[in-house]
Amino acid sequence: MSKKWAGLLAIMPSIGMVFVDQSILPVALPTIQKHFGASNMALWWSVNSYILVSAVFLLVGGKLSDHFGYRKILSIGMVIFACASALCGISMNILWLILSRALQGIGEALMLPASFPLIMSLFSKQERGKAVGINTSISSLFLIFGPIIGGYFTQSLSWRWIFWINIPISILGILLLHRFIERSAKVEQKFDLWGFVFFLFSSCSLITLIMQGGVWGWLSIHTLIFFAIFFTATFLLLLREKKSPHPFIDLALFRHPVYTAVSLTVSVTTFVLMINVYRVVYFQNVLHWSPTESGVVLFFSTVPILFMSPIGGWLADKSGPKIPLSIGFISLIFSFFRLAFFVQFSLWMPFLGLIAFSMGIALIFTPSYSSAMNAVPIIKAGSAFGVLSTIRSLASSMGIAAIADQLI
Repeated sequence: MSKKWAGLLAIMPSIGMVFVDQSILPVALPTIQKHFGASNMALWWSVNSYILVSAVFLLVGGKLSDHFGYRKILSIGMVIFACASALCGISMNILWLILSRALQGIGEALMLPASFPLIMSLFSKQERGKAVGINTSISSLFLIFGPIIGGYFTQSLSWRWIFWINIPISILGILLLHRFIERSAKVEQKFDLWGFVFFLFSSCSLITLIMQGGVWGWLSIHTLIFFAIFFTATFLLLLREKKSPHPFIDLALFRHPVYTAVSLTVSVTTFVLMINVYRVVYFQNVLHWSPTESGVVLFFSTVPILFMSPIGGWLADKSGPKIPLSIGFISLIFSFFRLAFFVQFSLWMPFLGLIAFSMGIALIFTPSYSSAMNAVPIIKAGSAFGVLSTIRSLASSMGIAAIADQLI
């Protein structure tokens, strides 16, 4: 095996853990809730603490990767993710699990920004498209197999195994990284600490408001305090980023209309995507399916992601992004109507709606990302990808928060 393909193989364990984690946990949520006797809100925080922390630290991970080297930061991220997974697996109560999930989010925020540049460094310009395509396909496979693995572990072994499985994968990944990936060159990076602090307070206060506002009461003292923190931090962030020579979030990216439009599209789609977490809970708590049955249905219904992603990219290259985006949103609308009005107690009745949902998501994301990257100067591609990933993660966190508030 050539060095570049061995290097790509070495990066796969980190990619696998991140994408499996997105789909393996939801199947186990009802079991975890019963095990701890947790409230609905505490259960949703066990999901959202991971997503929120990842969103806040993604740009930090990118800057640390540039400064200290991609291999080093990717390795550190895997160690943190493995340790956090071990803590999740031995959780004694729901608060323990929430805090351990937040630590997992830091691990992900270090791994993701380091993995993509490493792939770029391994291949020539002529082969990068093929490498990214293979990486996307393998990532999709991990995402697809997550529910069925989660269902098996939860029903046949223990829900704790959905976290413990990350430990041997991390060890394998670190060994492969240090065997096949050379040390990366370091780049001097200016870090806007105040920009990060303002973004941290703005994001965390916003998500807490959305999650807890209905519980506290929208005019309660707690809610008003978090409103004040959110508006103050957001105002200071915008003021800081306009004046900083090395902003934490490059607001100049949003001067490109296509990039702004894609950011909105990705945000809305990701927000909607989070309903999948609640579907699994609905399948088990309302329809009384087993974890394995829920996992199998989600497994088969997410298979379209594997082949619709490249189709979406091909359509975008052939005729522009409007056609795949339009088909994608039509598929989502069909899915919502199908699942809202035709869900019955039969195991396969929701299947068509779930298939349409997966097809729509795949057709939207692929052309969106390619359009965003093509809309900005090549010198800002790394920053543009980082900001878009942060927006996507923050939208995920808002989706969890908003739907959780409606279900309390």
